Amino acid sequence: MRQLIVDRKVTLLSADRSGITVDDRHIPYRLVEILVVAAPASLSTKTLLKLSEKRIPVLIISKESRHFSLTLPLEAKNGDLKLKQYESVANRRLPFASYFLEEKIKSHCAHLRSMGIGIDERIWLEKISKVTTISELLGIEGSFARLYFDRFFSLLPPALHKGRRTKRPPQDPVNAMLSYLYSLLYHLITARLAMFGFDPSLSYLHEPFRSHFALASDILEKFRAAANRQVAEWFTQKCLETTDFTKKGGVWLRYESRKKLWPEVKEFLNDRMSDIDGEIALLRSAIS
Repeated sequence: MRQLIVDRKVTLLSADRSGITVDDRHIPYRLVEILVVAAPASLSTKTLLKLSEKRIPVLIISKESRHFSLTLPLEAKNGDLKLKQYESVANRRLPFASYFLEEKIKSHCAHLRSMGIGIDERIWLEKISKVTTISELLGIEGSFARLYFDRFFSLLPPALHKGRRTKRPPQDPVNAMLSYLYSLLYHLITARLAMFGFDPSLSYLHEPFRSHFALASDILEKFRAAANRQVAEWFTQKCLETTDFTKKGGVWLRYESRKKLWPEVKEFLNDRMSDIDGEIALLRSAIS
């Protein structure tokens, strides 16, 4: 996915017939598949409508990375694909859900092995092969996640975390960065699902709930381990320290620190996007 990321304060952000203007730089539409605004900027309704016309989603990130807004082009797309998606959820939900959980376990076990920590993934995959309900799968997922994070947090200095996964809000710097990268990936996956023609709310492993784009969460499972690995590297390489975070009803990455980290974040996202598109294409092929 070709991303245009605005990560500095701009005085002009607009869209015309040929492309997007960011201050004195003009970017043709053919080079942009999603616009990410991660700095103070004003977008007029005219600009948003032009971006929608060009089928370019807009992801806006709040100053302290606490809130995200995703604007998608409003158009009917691939009704036949959505029908096949609905049918697969109704008739083949369990095998698809099992696949997503298997991919999560494989990628997370591979991450720990690369750090010298062994978890026998065969035991977990065998458990998955015997389930008959989604609730059983979710029980396995919860048990595995607790084991994984117990090992994961042992790799990092105790001063950086509380030894467990915390969210909504995160309670320490490591959890703040995990939630941050997960949120970025989740919204980018949501945008790609919508542009492929999927209904991002209708899922297999995760239960649809209110405004949750549960299918994005399904696909995200395969890429969480990569985010975990990246977060661990940022802390062990001293790219991030406790002074890079603020406490306001939780722990959040400071805006100034995010600007410093953005080149690394952009590289991480760029490295993932072709694989994410490949996973979505694989799902489309499986339900067709």
